[in-house]
Amino acid sequence: MSRLSARVSAASTRNVLTERDKRVAITPMLPALLRGVIFLAGLAAPFVVALLAR
Repeated sequence: MSRLSARVSAASTRNVLTERDKRVAITPMLPALLRGVIFLAGLAAPFVVALLAR
């Protein structure tokens, strides 16, 4: 009796995200990203004002 083995390549087992899945994955991060952008803009504002006042 011969032993049969099935090989599965890594490419076929990889999860391929569709466009909808990518949007769903990014959506929960948007509020945190927006807060980060606002924080960095607020942090940089005094430096920009100081440089422009020269």
